[in-house]
Amino acid sequence: MAGGSFNPNAYLPNFKNRRAGVRARSIILNMLGQGKTLSVVELKGGTGLSENSIRYHLKLLEKYRLVRRKGSGRKTCYELTGLGQQPITL
Repeated sequence: MAGGSFNPNAYLPNFKNRRAGVRARSIILNMLGQGKTLSVVELKGGTGLSENSIRYHLKLLEKYRLVRRKGSGRKTCYELTGLGQQPITL
């Protein structure tokens, strides 16, 4: 996120997109965009965000079908969906 650039998929339609939220979602999407499936703990280590913040934003991204959950319980990991990998076009 050098220079304050945001991931275009971090802006959610019909949602109040505050700078801090868009920044957090951008960080999460960029980490998942490296082609990895990551757990909340792995995302926490790589982002510097709190677990609660990561879970909140993952839930939003999942609702908008940009990420998908794999596994359950402590083995839950997240990955980008096809929609999450595509750049937004207006």
